[in-house]
This record gives sequence, C-alpha cells and structure tokens, in this order.
Amino acid sequence: MQEVTFTREELYSLVWEQSLNDLSEQLEVTQQRLKDVCQEYNIPLPKRGHWTKVRFNKEIIKTPLPKMGNRNIKINLALAPKKFKTDYHKRAYELEQQSNLNFKVPKRIVQYHPTIRKSKKLLEQLDESKDVGFWELSQEHEILPIHTDTKMRPRAFRFMNTLILAIEAMSGKIIFEYSRCHIQMFGQKTEINLRQKYHRIREKDKSGWSRESWEKSDKLEFQVGPSFNQKNWIDRKTIRLEEYLPQIVAWIEKDCKYWHDLRAQQAEQKRRREQELIKEKEKLKKIAEEKSKFRQLISDSENWYKAKQIRNYLSAYKKKVKLDKSALNEENQVYLKWANQKADWLDPLTEFEDPILGKSDLE
Repeated sequence: MQEVTFTREELYSLVWEQSLNDLSEQLEVTQQRLKDVCQEYNIPLPKRGHWTKVRFNKEIIKTPLPKMGNRNIKINLALAPKKFKTDYHKRAYELEQQSNLNFKVPKRIVQYHPTIRKSKKLLEQLDESKDVGFWELSQEHEILPIHTDTKMRPRAFRFMNTLILAIEAMSGKIIFEYSRCHIQMFGQKTEINLRQKYHRIREKDKSGWSRESWEKSDKLEFQVGPSFNQKNWIDRKTIRLEEYLPQIVAWIEKDCKYWHDLRAQQAEQKRRREQELIKEKEKLKKIAEEKSKFRQLISDSENWYKAKQIRNYLSAYKKKVKLDKSALNEENQVYLKWANQKADWLDPLTEFEDPILGKSDLE
C-alpha cells in the first residue's frame, strides 16, 4: 500500500463515520492495524453494537477524543517492519505466509499419512504387549517416536501428521536410522522426538532421606536434535505446542541447512587440498625429473671427456708403437682395438653396445 497519513482528529472522524471493516478495505490496511494505531494514539473506537444502532436510527453516544500534547502529529497507517527475535523466527513467519504450507492442526483427520497409520498400529500392539518395550520395537520396525499415554495419543498423531505433510511440502522426508527417527532436508538429517511431559518430584521422609518420583502431566513436548544439543518446545499456559509448528519446521530447516552448508564447505576444502596435493606431487615429480636429467648431463659430459682422454692416449700409444717397430705386434693391435671399443662404449655421443658390458651405464 502507499503511505497514508492522518492527524488524530482526521482518523478519529473516519473511525466514527464508517465501520473498521469498510475503512480497512478503503485504506488497504488490516482491521488489526487500525485498532493498534487507535490504541497507540488514544483514539476511542465505537463499542460493539454501535453500527447496529446507526442502521436502525437509534440514539448513539460518541466518545469524545481525548487531548494529547502534540496536536499536529502525523499518523502513518503503513505497517512498520516486523521485528523478529532471531533469523529462524523470521523464517517461521515467512513459512506461515506460504500458501502451500498448512500449519493448522485439524481437530479431526480422516486419512492419516502412511507413516502415522503404520506407527498407530505398532503402538496399539505395544499397548497390548507386556514383554516388548518401545526400544525393542523400534529396532525391528520403523515407528515414529511418540511417547504418550493412550489419552493424549490422538492429539500427538494429528500434530505429527501436520508436521510430516509440511516437511514433505518443503521437499523433506522422514527417515529411520539405527532405531531412531529423523527429518531429512538438504540431504542432512536431524533427530526428532514427541513425548508426554513428566515432572520430577523430590520428597524427603522423616529421617531426611530424599527420593524422586515422576508425575505425568497433560503437556506435549517436541524435541529436535541429539541429546547434547537439543532444542525443545512444550505446551505453555497461553500457547499450545501446535502453535509452534512454523517455528519447529523453521528450526529443522535451519539446522539441516547449516549441516548441508558445512558439509559442502568441508567437501570444497577437501577438493582444494587434493588439488593442491596433486599440484605439489606434479611439482616434485618435475623437480625430480629435472634433477635426473641434470645428473645425466653431468655424467654424459664426464664420460665424453673420459672417452676423449682415452682416444688421445691411444693415439699417443699408437705413435709410440709405430716408432718402435719391434713392439708393433698382434698383441698391441688387439689391445688398441679393445681400447677404442671401450672409448666408444663410454662416449655418450656414440651408440656402441659392448658385447660383454652392454650399453654404457657408468656415471
């Protein structure tokens, strides 16, 4: 709506000229907003039956407008931004406004959700059994964690049915793992439990010894999360558990979203670490290859120089043998041939394979 402002006198005249229903439609504001503004600025409203008297031309009494200090004050009927305690309370309000979600728990349900029907039958079996407890039953069957007496159970079923339908409308679901019930959203799950509240009573006898007993109440309590980090909602004097449903769903959504984002962040960090590790291994591999190539270069250059020295030596040896004709015999010729082969074998620029030693591997 557009911003609409009035003085106290103008608004006073309006609320006495037509009903709040007609005025709210005309000004495009809620009746509650009009009531709140009139109460805030001390503007009296017609009492019940006033407009009936007007319709039948009966005598009416108009309450005068009380005086206030600031006569020129401007009243803005536009709704002020709604304030919320936490982000999840804000989300609960947003969920409540969504048309596809119904958080109103009906007084009677004709067709229960399949999970409710299955749990209902199992709990009836549990009531008739004296040897099997809920924990033993949950290890064999998928049963909703509803811990109440038979008197409060219909209300618990209606509550859980409404919760499950709302969760499924938000693409969530009920899953059972390790004999426990969870709600899963965003691929993450959080444990749930619905129970009848018991009060612990401590008493002392005449000798001073204390003892504890438990007294059953008519209150329902809904718990979300593991025992070490649990959030719970319970019936109050002015608010029933059913009225907390939007907050419960908002909390579950927030919790699952937190773990989803955390897991995604951890997965991204793991991926980055793995990429960095691969890069580091590739870097080390390149360094090792470079060092190996460099060592081979040093080795080849040294072997080439050694082969050159051998050839220079053999050249000098051959000259000496030629000068001394008596020393030029078959033995020396064999030696020279053998020595040249070893020089070729050592020289990295030649591809000579010695029949005995094979390829050169000297460093």
